[in-house]
Amino acid sequence: MTKAMKAKDKLLEVARTAFWERGYSNVSLRDISGAAGVDVALISRYFGSKLGLFEATLDCAFDWPELFDPEGESPVEMLVRKFSAPQTEAIGASVNRMVLVNGSDPEVGAMVRERVASELAVPLAKRMGGAGHEANVALFLSVFLGTTAARQTLKLPGLADQSSEDFADQLRHMAAAALAWTPKP
Repeated sequence: MTKAMKAKDKLLEVARTAFWERGYSNVSLRDISGAAGVDVALISRYFGSKLGLFEATLDCAFDWPELFDPEGESPVEMLVRKFSAPQTEAIGASVNRMVLVNGSDPEVGAMVRERVASELAVPLAKRMGGAGHEANVALFLSVFLGTTAARQTLKLPGLADQSSEDFADQLRHMAAAALAWTPKP
């Protein structure tokens, strides 16, 4: 790997951690370049701008092709696995944190919401039956995003103190309820 590619990869790694943990508006380009040990001008060279760098961190956020494989694991089991793993291993927890801290940001919130819709909600609705399933998918995704926040950020008793296995069972139960919900006529 060339020196330039190493610098670009390091910037992306540092930016992902900083933006996803602290939020886009709370992180400066100098914070990122300093932590990466590279000149701040390289951000413009490789990503065009702070916004371009943030967008690059989203490129792999929802890269979960197995979620949409009709021959693979069910969406419930796949998301339970991603969101119930111990915090040090849970990509779902990291993505969840990114959505929570950036979803309402005035500069990047619309981008985050659009990515959640286009890369998770719409494909899931198609896999789960197409039109008419948007409400179920919204509830389904809310189970994972909201429950993970309640467990890891709010540390609510009954969630935070559960083993990964018990938390996975709780997620399965709530996800099944979300998928079974039907609107009143």
